[in-house]
Amino acid sequence: MATPISERKTIDKAMMILSAFSLDRPEISISDLAHELEMDKSIISRLASSLRSWGMLEKNPLTGRLRIGSSAMRIGSLFSKRSTMVEFSMPLLADLVNQTGNSAHLSILDGLNTLVVSTVESPNALRVIMRVGEQRDLHATAAGKLFLAFSSPSLLDAAYRATGFPARTPLTITSRDELQKGFARIKKDGFANNRGESTLGAGAIAAPVFDKEGNIIAAISTVFPLNIVGAHQRNNIEKNTLLSAQRLKSRLLESKF
Repeated sequence: MATPISERKTIDKAMMILSAFSLDRPEISISDLAHELEMDKSIISRLASSLRSWGMLEKNPLTGRLRIGSSAMRIGSLFSKRSTMVEFSMPLLADLVNQTGNSAHLSILDGLNTLVVSTVESPNALRVIMRVGEQRDLHATAAGKLFLAFSSPSLLDAAYRATGFPARTPLTITSRDELQKGFARIKKDGFANNRGESTLGAGAIAAPVFDKEGNIIAAISTVFPLNIVGAHQRNNIEKNTLLSAQRLKSRLLESKF
């Protein structure tokens, strides 16, 4: 049974207000919102005032009606950019899988974790599987190390304060100083490694994707069972993962991402 509107939490009511707007109805009056959402007009006014203070809504000075504000547009643009990145990455990830025979995925920074936003699995029976929506540690993954190495030191500090860099396997680097020492090598090579530090037996090589200002915005990773990848195969993975990241950067720049 549906919860009566009067019993819904404040955040639910605020989301109902925001969800009432559409391309067909870009502006709505407080009276119309109160009528359609079956809320008291005073509640609508109070919530609209809070949403306006956060920039989620604004009032059209000519009509007096409410409309979506600049903060909502900014947040929406983040989703739009992520969607564009995912769309562009899929054929590149598929090519990477064909080149290496191993699964590949694209990750972005999500707070103090990485977030897998697109993935293509290897067709081989022996493979490492990553699922879209998985959040991964910064300190124990190849992609996470890239974000730590190419971001402000404040990210490393915040991640360490929040988690203490727990040992996911006996091979996890849990020392902040030891992890930081490896950043010079990552920057020199242009990629990062994971040798069973997140899951025993699973390895990864990740390459960064930079924006036009040189900021890291994503990482492409190839993941594989460590026991079937030799030195020659690893070199092939490094080369092709780097190339895929560079190709994604070029496509994003061409699209004026």
